Amino acid sequence: MWYPYWYGYPYTGFGMPYPPPFYPPYPPTPEDELRMLEEYRRELERELEYLREELEGVKARIEELKRMLGERK
Repeated sequence: MWYPYWYGYPYTGFGMPYPPPFYPPYPPTPEDELRMLEEYRRELERELEYLREELEGVKARIEELKRMLGERK
């Protein structure tokens, strides 16, 4: 997409161009890195719990469909 040369960022078609993503100062301090990693670990643990629940639901639906198909035959 064409945008005026004076825009430093790609133009979205209306209003202001979108800003670049925020990157924390690099390298982070050990305390900041520890905090970020602990936060990331908590996010992964929540996602893992959600995926386990989703997997149980899928397994239950598979068993239900197998029973339904077994009754038809």
